[in-house]
Amino acid sequence: MLSRHIIRSKTLQAVYSYVVGGNTDLEKGRRALVDSVDDMRDLIFIQISALLELRDIAERKIEENRHKHVPTKEDINPNLTFVQNPLLMHLRDNAHVQNAINGLRVNWADMNDIFRKIYKEVLDWSEYQNYTNKGEHDYASHRQFIVKLFKKFIAFDSNLRDRYEEKNIHWGDDSVLTGLMVHAWLKSYDPEKESTTVFPALLKPSEGIGDDDDRTFMIKLFDKTILNLSAYDDLIEKHLKNWDIERIIVIDMLVIKLALTEIIHFDNIPVRASMNEYIELSKEFGTLKSNSFVNGLLDKIISDLKAEGKIKKSGRGLV
Repeated sequence: MLSRHIIRSKTLQAVYSYVVGGNTDLEKGRRALVDSVDDMRDLIFIQISALLELRDIAERKIEENRHKHVPTKEDINPNLTFVQNPLLMHLRDNAHVQNAINGLRVNWADMNDIFRKIYKEVLDWSEYQNYTNKGEHDYASHRQFIVKLFKKFIAFDSNLRDRYEEKNIHWGDDSVLTGLMVHAWLKSYDPEKESTTVFPALLKPSEGIGDDDDRTFMIKLFDKTILNLSAYDDLIEKHLKNWDIERIIVIDMLVIKLALTEIIHFDNIPVRASMNEYIELSKEFGTLKSNSFVNGLLDKIISDLKAEGKIKKSGRGLV
């Protein structure tokens, strides 16, 4: 599942695209936001497919060696520990995984040389040599090896990342997060526990009364921010001293506006929690001075809003 921090980050990016792109269609902007999250799920299955492609490359290489003009003893009786890894075999036959991959029409044909290069690096990897030479394995050790292999050779590979970015401009950055999510999923994958063999939904449902599910939270945050852009300009300008609003970088303005949306319109989220989240986003997306600017300006605006009774929170300790 995506953390709320990532959901806020995705919403910030969507608002930025909407504003900078001169968009005026709220529904179109909202749809682009939802699609950006749904696209991350596609990327997840593409990364799983890359892991399976590496296994298939290994199998093809074994067959090529068997058919050499003068095969060696090792070519005739190859070590099949990796290609017969039970986790990989189960993934290959997992209907949930294969339906998703087939639906994306994943084809790695033009990446054959890249995968062969990765496989050659795997063969030289000490963990691979220890794994294939050990002899007997239980399922846990088979899984542990695949988890390590995925993280080292698939999750963050620069060539694969370039390929993802060709498909979707956001996927280069997203692949780091989705790679970690696949890594975590593989660590818990157990064919004897069916629930662990289905990749979980990225957006979680509501956890109780008064708590928005992730999709509702994300869409509400986007909509309320877009609908109040001008009103927030007035609030911000009122607290600027010796600053022209036009001189403030766009991303800082938008971070503040999303923070104001959450503080004003989400009555179940503590003010301090919202402030901390958006100060962190300003560090990630802004300049070196963005976090202190965002922090200072939000403090002033929130003090006024509280005095005017415009911040209403439900629950003890939320203000």
